[in-house]
Amino acid sequence: MKAVVPLAADRKIDVVRRLKTVRGHIEGIIDMVEDDAYCIEVLKQLSAVRSALDRVGRIELRHHLEQCFREAVKAGQQESAIAELMETLAYDKELV
Repeated sequence: MKAVVPLAADRKIDVVRRLKTVRGHIEGIIDMVEDDAYCIEVLKQLSAVRSALDRVGRIELRHHLEQCFREAVKAGQQESAIAELMETLAYDKELV
């Protein structure tokens, strides 16, 4: 069983705030598309959402490496921890 190491309170607040901002942006983008907004404006908002999600991903990755991955290695589970991380990051070839 994998040990879950929660984010530090300040990081958790930051991540939740960022995700709520993304949610607001998504709702705005939906409205823009429904209202036939200029495509460049829609693309700019999509870029902002992508950047915000990328930042959340980096925060989560750093936390995983500093906490969860470290604990797995200490417990002698480095091979499964590496395999899990590689599988997870396979969606974005730029990260590996």
